[in-house]
Amino acid sequence: MWGSHIPHHQSEEYNLSVALRQGVFQGCFFWLFYLPLAFIGFPPALFILMASIDTLYQFWIHTRTIGKLGPLEWVLNTPSHHRVHHAKNPKYIDKNHAGILIIWDRLFGSFVPETEEPRYGIIKPLRSYNPLWINMHGWVEMWHALKRAPGILGKIKCIFGSPNMDIKYGYEN
Repeated sequence: MWGSHIPHHQSEEYNLSVALRQGVFQGCFFWLFYLPLAFIGFPPALFILMASIDTLYQFWIHTRTIGKLGPLEWVLNTPSHHRVHHAKNPKYIDKNHAGILIIWDRLFGSFVPETEEPRYGIIKPLRSYNPLWINMHGWVEMWHALKRAPGILGKIKCIFGSPNMDIKYGYEN
């Protein structure tokens, strides 16, 4: 799913327009994340309502303007927490995945507080404004990593594991 989401993380700026920057393939995969809700019986209208609230909530947290929010930081995904999610600082990579409630990251060990200024963008800067390449380069890098990955487990990790597999297996564009 990273291949479809990477255009959202490519910007080296961090502002409200980043919230609107979505990959063309994002719609092809996001529903897989929510499919279990259908199987456990959530009504479609409730799902649509909650997905809308989640989307609206996540818009405002794409800002550097708002600092820490005191006690809300313990429960909610705040601008500070989401800045960490968008950062490429080594200690911030693959952290703070929450949509609205940061408590899940705290429970599952993927939470890191913002303690240093985030550097935004992806580990290997894109250096292109070509919309086709912006949407395809993540898939190309995954393909190259997949070819270099040792064994079937390594290949599965390239597809379903951390988006840093391309670096691990030595692919540089």
